[in-house]
Amino acid sequence: MAKKTQLAKTSAVVPNAIFGQNSFMIRNVVEDQGKVVFICLITVLFSILPVGYNIVLLNVPEKVIQSFVFDNFENIFGLKLSPTEESLVWALTVSSQGVGALIGCLLVAPMSKFGAKHVLMCYNNVILIVGVYTGLACAFAPLYLQQIIPKNIKGSMSCFLHIAVCFGSSLGAIFSLPFMFGSDTTWPILVVLPAVLGLIMLSASYFIPDTPNNLLQLGRYTEAIESIKFYYDIEDSDEDEIIKEYWDMVPEMPEQLSLCSAFMNSSIRRGILLGMVVSATQIFSGSMVSISYSTEMFSAVSFVDVLVPFLPALGSIISILLTIPALRWVETRGRRPLLLKTLLFCIAANVFLLMFTLLSSEKSGWASWGFAAAFFMYGVGYNLGVGPVAYFLPAELVPPEAASASLGAAVAVNWICTITTTLFYYPLSKTIGGWSYLIFIIPTSLFSMILWRLLPETKFHYKIDPLEIRLLTDLGPSIAPNYGTLDLDEPTLF
Repeated sequence: MAKKTQLAKTSAVVPNAIFGQNSFMIRNVVEDQGKVVFICLITVLFSILPVGYNIVLLNVPEKVIQSFVFDNFENIFGLKLSPTEESLVWALTVSSQGVGALIGCLLVAPMSKFGAKHVLMCYNNVILIVGVYTGLACAFAPLYLQQIIPKNIKGSMSCFLHIAVCFGSSLGAIFSLPFMFGSDTTWPILVVLPAVLGLIMLSASYFIPDTPNNLLQLGRYTEAIESIKFYYDIEDSDEDEIIKEYWDMVPEMPEQLSLCSAFMNSSIRRGILLGMVVSATQIFSGSMVSISYSTEMFSAVSFVDVLVPFLPALGSIISILLTIPALRWVETRGRRPLLLKTLLFCIAANVFLLMFTLLSSEKSGWASWGFAAAFFMYGVGYNLGVGPVAYFLPAELVPPEAASASLGAAVAVNWICTITTTLFYYPLSKTIGGWSYLIFIIPTSLFSMILWRLLPETKFHYKIDPLEIRLLTDLGPSIAPNYGTLDLDEPTLF
């Protein structure tokens, strides 16, 4: 008994360190609903991992793939590209994934009728076109979580989207090393490796039912009951009671509005536009460029050559570790302050990146290490708030019936900004050097001012009169799920 008690105390150390006061509640949810949490984590990991993997794919074996592309221009088309033309062609190659992702975003609305689970686990893995896959995965993974994850830990579990991207980036960076699959003869293997995860997801989709929320909307109540039993291990002979228990855990996701219908409502339109600004801010802070061109960025400041190929993998691993505190802070400190404060951190980091890049051109050896410190500073700010929060915040800025429209619009803006930054940064860095960081500093500063003035706190989905809260408290916990999480001590609620 003493050993068991000691084990229990030891097992509580990590959750307490990560989640603080919320650790007890989160442990209870995980213990009670461990199956659905496990399904969510695995599904999101296998769905989003290829996104991070493909983003970093062209980074480490950059010279190898560039040689292949430029040689084929000469061999097939008879064109010998100048250095300026080569930089433009490479920028177009890197940004092409964003074009495909944008196409995927345009498919979100018509494909939402199939349900988040089927799109995420079936249709998207049949398409498996890198860019289109990325756009659909980034839109439907948050929707899938919203439909099945218990509301008490929705924010924390949503941060796992960012962790999955970082994990995919680290795998991509490791597999891209020359002694792995990054050589001139083995790099094509890198491109097909994500197909393995696609096959796993397709196979798993036959054993995992559709979400109860989607089945209830379709009027397929018998299947919905079985789905609830599968995900939550609820055993009850009363079907109405089973559904009630499900709604107590997971707020209902109503039938989704189209983007046009959502924009007709002024309050929903405001939320969608704010979500688009949040998404644009995430990218213009420099996130996609730092993932896609990090080896080029460090080479430009004459960093230690032998270390440069390992930096993307190291950076991705550090990103995962830095996101862990965000799992706690997103619930305890709120979305708004976490996003805005870390944005300021990212802006300051970009200013330092600009300065140290300019100084490195004067052959100052210490400037390359200053650049590395500024890059780490950016990683701290991005991974503690900007990165994970921006994945799910657009859906929280609107009513549940507009979540799909808001996420689709936000992801579309995300990839438009990705195309813009990855297309222009590389040629600019070759021509104006460190001043190229102004394409991050200026837009992010403007977006931050907009968000500082207009962004609400979304940890609480609805604004409720204090008297109404007391009434809800008196009526009992069965009413609360319709109003989201209630915290009478939270000052930003009103």
